[in-house]
Amino acid sequence: TRRMATTERRRKPNVLVTGTPGTGKSSTCSELAARTSLEHVDVGAMAKDGRLYGGFDDKLQCPILDEDRVIDELEDRLVDGGKIVDYHGCDFFPER
Repeated sequence: TRRMATTERRRKPNVLVTGTPGTGKSSTCSELAARTSLEHVDVGAMAKDGRLYGGFDDKLQCPILDEDRVIDELEDRLVDGGKIVDYHGCDFFPER
């Protein structure tokens, strides 16, 4: 299966760093990436650059993240491992 092939192929871990906005996630991830061979993946920046939104919240005045599109975008990037994924939460990341 694809999952088995992915697990066998991965040589480095993927690390998910989550937390409330303003707690230092991005700074920590950037520093960790600078000290290791891991790549920092900022999900917010990736969503903004790829316009991975499903609408706009008029009340909060912000775009609504299209979680399925984000996962689709991340899947191929994470398959080999070696990524530090930086986002506010982990509830929409599937167990794959």
